[in-house]
Amino acid sequence: MLRTAVEEALYWGISIFVNLILFTLLATVFIIKVKETPDFYPLRVELKTIEVKKPKRTKSVTEARAVSKRTVAKKTRPVPGKTKLGAGVSKPLEKGDVAVPEEEDISLLAELEKKISAKLERERKEAVRKEVGSLSAVVTGKEVKIRGGTRHIVYTPPPPELITREFPSAVKIRIWVDPDGTIVRAVLLQRSGSANIDSTLLSYVRAIKFERVETGEVQVGEITFSFQGG
Repeated sequence: MLRTAVEEALYWGISIFVNLILFTLLATVFIIKVKETPDFYPLRVELKTIEVKKPKRTKSVTEARAVSKRTVAKKTRPVPGKTKLGAGVSKPLEKGDVAVPEEEDISLLAELEKKISAKLERERKEAVRKEVGSLSAVVTGKEVKIRGGTRHIVYTPPPPELITREFPSAVKIRIWVDPDGTIVRAVLLQRSGSANIDSTLLSYVRAIKFERVETGEVQVGEITFSFQGG
């Protein structure tokens, strides 16, 4: 009988222990505290100011000239304590003074003007080298006056005798001049209306002599004859 009581007590102890373990597991699995609202984390925003550089403004020609004048004025301003001995001559350096080299005044406008002038001069010389230019001749009863052109005339023949019943129109003749100054070719571009006057003026033009040049090329030009009574 004692043995039966011990077994029964052992049975109930094991049952209680097993129930405690099961209850603990159930409490761990099912009894979970659920949060009603999720956690929110604040978003950190940092604002920075970005400085935008303004584009450099291109100086106009007037502003560049003003800046150049101010630079020259600063460089020519007398230094305190020094007396000028003459135009552009400063007082000699004393003991302990240090010579400071003067900065060269570089003006973009002046350089541009020099380049333009040089280009125009080259174009003018090139035109003189290739062309005699346009000449105008006024014919009266006693003389012929020729003006214009880029090459000097050293000889003109005696004035031609022009005989016509009607007052002639202007005559234009194209000429080719060799380096020696001789007209090697003459062609009528505009006629007067009189064949006699046209042929006479062609002969007159072929006898004209220009100055000698060293170009070595034949130059082209035009002579326009107009007529006046007298």
